[in-house]
Amino acid sequence: MLFIFCLVLVCTGTLEQVEKQETWCFPAYGMAIGLWLMISSLPRRRLVLNHTRGMYHFSISGRTVCQGPMHLVYVRLTLSSDAYGRCFFQLVLCGHKLEPLVLVQLSERYEQMEFLGRHIARKLNINYFDYLAASYRHVVRHWPLGATFNPGIVQRKAQAYTKSSVTDLDV
Repeated sequence: MLFIFCLVLVCTGTLEQVEKQETWCFPAYGMAIGLWLMISSLPRRRLVLNHTRGMYHFSISGRTVCQGPMHLVYVRLTLSSDAYGRCFFQLVLCGHKLEPLVLVQLSERYEQMEFLGRHIARKLNINYFDYLAASYRHVVRHWPLGATFNPGIVQRKAQAYTKSSVTDLDV
């Protein structure tokens, strides 16, 4: 955007002279910075979700940046507000050592954004988190290995029976 804006300024000659001073270098400098920002953001980013292994793999230009367990990748609904106190929500794909990727820009409609976030998370088979840190609206599909609480796994008792209870069963 900066590149295009400065290109228009240079081509039209709008800022060529200000109070008898040559000022064409400022838009040219803006063009150079804009071009550098465009080129530096070109490397291809790739996120692979391997559900069979329960792992994700993130790479930039074919070089692995990180990989880890699936529970570290999630869709999050974030909240921001403006100067007038209005609340805006956006959906972001986040994860450990991942660059946050905004999936849906700002919207004032919480219910629609929540529905869309849950739908995206269900289709990608990843976790979904609401904008509140503790919320009953979170959807956790992947738990860390060794988690103390996992609704799908019942923890075993340390000692299910004693010797006295075994002798009581003898006939």
